[in-house]
Amino acid sequence: MLQRNLLELNLGSFFGILYNPAVGILSVAGFFNVYALTNQMNVEEFFNQGLNKNLQGDYEEAIANYTQVIKLNPNCAEAYYNRGSILSHERKDYRAAIEDFDQAIKISPHFAEAYSNRGNARYFLEDYQEAITDYNQALEINPNLAEAYQSRGSAYFALGDFHEAILDYQQAIQMNPQLATYLNSSLANAYHQRGLALCNQGDYQGAIEDFNQALLLNPNLVGVYSNRGTVRQVLGDHQGAIADQNQALQKDPNLIEAYHNRGNAYYGLGDYEQAIADYNRAISMNPSFASAYYNRGLVHSHLKNYQGAIADFNQAIQLNPNDEQAYYHRGLIRADLGDYPTAISDYNQALQLNPYLALVYGFRANARRQLGDYQAAMTDCNQLLQLHPYFAQGYCDRGAIRRHLGDYQGAIADYNQALEINSNFVEAYYGRAIVRDALKDFHGALVDYNHVLKRDANFFQAYCNRGNVRLSLGDNTGAIADYNQALELNPNFLEAYYNRGSTHYTLEDYQGAIEDYTHALQINPNSAAIYSDRGNARYALEDYQGAIADYNQAIAIDPSCAEDWYNRGRSHFQLGNLKKALEDLNQALRHQPVWAAAYVIRADIYSTLGESQKAIADFQKSADLYHKEGNLPYYQQILDLVKQLRE
Repeated sequence: MLQRNLLELNLGSFFGILYNPAVGILSVAGFFNVYALTNQMNVEEFFNQGLNKNLQGDYEEAIANYTQVIKLNPNCAEAYYNRGSILSHERKDYRAAIEDFDQAIKISPHFAEAYSNRGNARYFLEDYQEAITDYNQALEINPNLAEAYQSRGSAYFALGDFHEAILDYQQAIQMNPQLATYLNSSLANAYHQRGLALCNQGDYQGAIEDFNQALLLNPNLVGVYSNRGTVRQVLGDHQGAIADQNQALQKDPNLIEAYHNRGNAYYGLGDYEQAIADYNRAISMNPSFASAYYNRGLVHSHLKNYQGAIADFNQAIQLNPNDEQAYYHRGLIRADLGDYPTAISDYNQALQLNPYLALVYGFRANARRQLGDYQAAMTDCNQLLQLHPYFAQGYCDRGAIRRHLGDYQGAIADYNQALEINSNFVEAYYGRAIVRDALKDFHGALVDYNHVLKRDANFFQAYCNRGNVRLSLGDNTGAIADYNQALELNPNFLEAYYNRGSTHYTLEDYQGAIEDYTHALQINPNSAAIYSDRGNARYALEDYQGAIADYNQAIAIDPSCAEDWYNRGRSHFQLGNLKKALEDLNQALRHQPVWAAAYVIRADIYSTLGESQKAIADFQKSADLYHKEGNLPYYQQILDLVKQLRE
């Protein structure tokens, strides 16, 4: 937060420039030749009395004397000028002063000082443009009028044109070095304010140069140290920022903003404890300091102290209900906590305050996607990209939404657009690879995963996915190599153990498969599928007891899986446990009544038990199912078995 440290501008010294004929500034004879000598002497007497009364501080009498001069000589421009100066400077009656300056200028159109002082009166009425017009006229008449440069500089300052203000202040000092005594403060303040303006324009180096110049002119401008520190922080010079805030606090230990800004610098350095300490100090000095709560909330969020962060954002919002950033940062935390509905509520509030917050549409899109509201998420992504058409992440997020909606071609188009904007965008290559895999474009998917891993060699999920693609292409060795790499990066990666185990099984390396499935079960002991697959590997090694133990676990976790009943049944059959085998096959067919292979196994059991008719019925049922499936060789083999049984 940039702190503005405005100094009061002093134009008062320019209102006391009175014309004094006694010192030769005014040639009385030249101005009063229309009067008789007695009147002329009366005019000169009243004029001089006006000067003396002004010097004595008797402004009422001075005004009365100048008024008398004007009555005796209505063409005395200097009397109007001096009376106007007193009205403006002492009485602060700027409108009446302007009327006198108008009259002086009407009588004497080349009266430079009258233009300058009328400009001063207009300045104090905040009519800065007209004041500048008067100063310009004064300087056209008298280019050496240093006071007009000073006053015009102040008018430019008031209009926020700090560059012109600085030029005028410098010109005034060059022409009259004595002005430097009190103009340096105004000049320093102009550099300060121009520095702030440059900062708002993003010219941070230019801002620092101006702040440096301000401090050379006036080393006691505390706010300049703090603001220079803030700009240094923006430029990443956190140590320099802390040094400046320390300097500000050394000069003013009660400068609350300096504690706050130093906290920001410590945050940038990763010194979160010190950052929080400074925010705490700022808040203790000003419990209504909304920005301090907000920034402390950011630190708490970074430290994953989510409840503390939410409490700070709540306080920031209570103090400043229009703080759009506090709303959407609170929404981000709530999303991280899985509270997507309230996160969306916060994003809604931020967008209501500022509908042009492009990234917040993206945040809300992600929250809606988590809730399965893909159409609303799509709308948000469209809005984001309308506001920010070159935002690669927006296209990538929309591609992910289209992928979930099954619009694979639309997803690829979005990923392509993201990569056109940023050819090194890992997430876009990764998303496109997933879509190409789903479209069975395995070669295209492989190319994309190669791009991903070239740019991020630690992306273990990408190794696993590339292994799956290589498996689909028949490259079992390459698949295992990728699963190995994934597990080297993440030794607790269940999916890689499971997929490598399945690959070992395909390669008939059943022992290797068992080892991988065992690792997977150590990570997730509640997976029926992994117990089932390990049971299959043990069955292949003729370890029927081990297979039965695994099928028991699988059935205990999920008793609805027909395949586990079937596999345990045939394992019992291999061990001669015909009764248990029959019970399991009955269960398998109860869950899956159109399973030809299960009828064949149960027929074998019936045949072994000597129940020929039941065996024939099951064989016939399996033959019918094979025929419906179009598996004519099996159909014929089963018919031959039935024929043999009947003979």
